[in-house]
Amino acid sequence: MITNQNIFRIGRVLLASLFVISGVFKIIGFAGTVGYFDSLGLPMPTIAVLVTILVEVGGGLLLMTGRGVKPVALIIALFTVGATLSAHHFWTLDGAAAQAQLTHFLKNVSIIGALLLVSTIDTEAEPEQRR
Repeated sequence: MITNQNIFRIGRVLLASLFVISGVFKIIGFAGTVGYFDSLGLPMPTIAVLVTILVEVGGGLLLMTGRGVKPVALIIALFTVGATLSAHHFWTLDGAAAQAQLTHFLKNVSIIGALLLVSTIDTEAEPEQRR
């Protein structure tokens, strides 16, 4: 149930903007992103970057515009789980580096939670059905 469509839309756009902006920066710095993914030990880093851009920009734009919200939110949430576990392994670090990665890890956990919430909302219900 959505009690305020406008607030929901604004929240959805703000949530999606993180992915769209991040994906655009990956396009701009494609070679550097491939190098970073390679340093993380990801297999086929070039393909991993292309898939990441597709999910972040494509999925983010779909989420922003309200198209396929439920499945798109789930796909982005699953993607974020993988990205979080691949890139933010705070448990292997010490000191300030561990703290920084823990912050990124927890931020992503919160984003995953928001995406899961968005994926459960019935955006197709008529206003009369929402009371």
